[in-house]
Amino acid sequence: MDKKTIEYYQQKKSNYEFSAIMGYVITGICFVMWIPAGMGSPSLLIFVALGFIGGIVLAGFSTNNFKKLSNEFKAKYLAEEIQKIYPGCKYEVEKGFDKEEIYNSKVLSKQDRYFSEDLMTGEYEGVKFQAADVKLQDVRSTGKSTTVVTVFLGRVYKFEFNKRFKSNIIINQPSFFNKLFGWNRIKTESVKFNSELSVYSDNEHEAFYILTPHFMEKLYELDRKYQDRITFSFINNHLYIAINTKEDTFDLKMFRELDISIIKKYRNQLTDIKDFVHHLNLEQTLFVD
Repeated sequence: MDKKTIEYYQQKKSNYEFSAIMGYVITGICFVMWIPAGMGSPSLLIFVALGFIGGIVLAGFSTNNFKKLSNEFKAKYLAEEIQKIYPGCKYEVEKGFDKEEIYNSKVLSKQDRYFSEDLMTGEYEGVKFQAADVKLQDVRSTGKSTTVVTVFLGRVYKFEFNKRFKSNIIINQPSFFNKLFGWNRIKTESVKFNSELSVYSDNEHEAFYILTPHFMEKLYELDRKYQDRITFSFINNHLYIAINTKEDTFDLKMFRELDISIIKKYRNQLTDIKDFVHHLNLEQTLFVD
């Protein structure tokens, strides 16, 4: 990606940012003027109302176009970087995980709104994987007002193996669940592990076939690395990992400078799949036999 290309996207990005700001400013001014206008002439009130609506439309239009620009950028330049690191990997900008699969994986709890994009499907070191951004929102209403709260915004990973696990296991933060569909809470022999992560399984005895001391140490290291924002589940023949990064992983960001360093950032973010495979030894016989 050359300097001219960067300048082209930076200019378009700046244009959408400016028009979005103008939309919000117009909306704010008209909101402040609403009561004084109501005390004046009807024509002034109509003018303020039209300005308010126009500001909202302008801001929404600009934000929507910014998102399209981001997707256009990713479809070309992120896709190129993915192929360099994971040859043959399929990348679909506007597709993501099906919400029922994510909820059935039990790495995330069901919320009112679900979004997913940036789906990657490929294979590394003989391990099939998928990865996508997921956003979950809770709509909270008091009767007088409604608030939308983003509960999860981050990346979900799925690794597929040739055999089913002997037990289904969920490993999450202690506050994540109090009771999980009748599954048993498991206490391991590691006090350190128990203090940081909660383990649930539908078969306590078989769960320790996976939860060896060495493997638990690896999971604990990942929990420390991602600062208590990671969840794991072993369901049938899949390992799911969810990380609440609190950002759209690959999207262009409003009001942040766009330069060549974004490609380096893409490369760093894309190595996470490699890191999981090697750190957890997913290519080893425990998972693939």
